[in-house]
Amino acid sequence: AAVYSIAAPQNVTVVESTRVLYPAVSRRSEGHLLCRVVAAGVNPVDAKCVIADKLPARCVSLARRGVEGCVVGFDFSGVVVEAAGTSTYKVGDEVYGCMPPFKGTYCEYVRAPVSQVSNKPSSISHEEAAALPIPIVTTIQAYRAHGCTEAGKRILILGASGGVGTIATQVAKAYGCEVTAVCSARNADFVTSLGADHVIRYDDSQEDAVKVLRDGASNEAGRFDMVFDTVSSHEGRDNDRLYMQRLTAKPSVLRESAKHAYVTIGGPTSYWVRSITKRFLGVNLFSSAHDHHWIRFPGCASDLKEAARLVDTKSVRPHVAEVVPFTSEGVQHAFAQMHSRRQRGKVVVKVADA
Repeated sequence: AAVYSIAAPQNVTVVESTRVLYPAVSRRSEGHLLCRVVAAGVNPVDAKCVIADKLPARCVSLARRGVEGCVVGFDFSGVVVEAAGTSTYKVGDEVYGCMPPFKGTYCEYVRAPVSQVSNKPSSISHEEAAALPIPIVTTIQAYRAHGCTEAGKRILILGASGGVGTIATQVAKAYGCEVTAVCSARNADFVTSLGADHVIRYDDSQEDAVKVLRDGASNEAGRFDMVFDTVSSHEGRDNDRLYMQRLTAKPSVLRESAKHAYVTIGGPTSYWVRSITKRFLGVNLFSSAHDHHWIRFPGCASDLKEAARLVDTKSVRPHVAEVVPFTSEGVQHAFAQMHSRRQRGKVVVKVADA
């Protein structure tokens, strides 16, 4: 299993488990499937030790110590090796899905909640399927929450060449939306190939893209029903003021009818505190323009089923930038790629042969 380790490069290493994983996860349960993992998707949240991207910088070291020894990963694709008698799944079924936080997927076997898995899309490989769960579930949930699953909506996607952005672009087009995508000049042709209607490119700075978008906001026709910001985070290099504050200042790039429609998926601790308050107390403390989407894992099987439909009807295709071996060096390289953010699409760990 790949586990978090402060002493290792990139804070991760692959170890021989000191416990017998298979019997530990094979306890028969009506609500779980024992699956052999073939591939595991690598997400930024993995490389940031699950919670380090949600806490102030002074707490990052403490966060890393808190996950010491935990198995890494959320996303996987694999094969059912044990299912409860009442389950709709059977031994040998190919499935994909998400594990709950701190349970991990960079390992040989997982005991996955049935509510968080679905049949793997039949038209793609395990490596491609493992690249899907968090990006596509995040996208589907965010679009549904903001009424952008119907034709004719105008969506602006920031960071359209990244792991979430590549999927978000394709899903929006599958739903019949008009997509404007922002990416670097070197990725412009790639993003166009994903189906974006309009691509706004930038070179070394995003200033040019911001100016084009601000100019277009001078009339209602140039505004959007939703902005999906897959770039902004708690890191200084992603200073959200560059995008959110400038794009929502009057005249906003959002249509007048679009409330809480500038949607982020990363950001400072304050965003996560507001998200927790909204989810558990039902109180929305975000500004009238802003919302922060926090993925819901429980019950996401229906979203994964919808994702499989989109893939098998050729509306969406995951883009795997690189497949790395299930070794310490391989996983450390994957994390380095996450931190560099220079890859197009997703990095995947090949755990075993299908």
